[in-house]
Amino acid sequence: MSWQIVWGIVGGVVSGAITALLGYAKSSTVESFSAEKAVQTLIVGAIVGGCAGYWGISYTQAYEYLGSVGAITLIEFVKKAIWRRIKKQSG
Repeated sequence: MSWQIVWGIVGGVVSGAITALLGYAKSSTVESFSAEKAVQTLIVGAIVGGCAGYWGISYTQAYEYLGSVGAITLIEFVKKAIWRRIKKQSG
């Protein structure tokens, strides 16, 4: 695995963490912190960052490209299905 991909994944996770924290701060008076939403945001950030590193483009370009071809939606559906299956088995 190329270091460019690894740094893309790390950058994506950091970006996802910032997005999750800002999302929580925005909604803190309306809802409590959701670890589930935060983890899901980190997963999307890591995948987008990995793609950006692999393709040698910026995170924003990768996000826009993946969004335009429907990959972000697909990632959301797959991770939610996996998350629900994990919750069902553990609960």
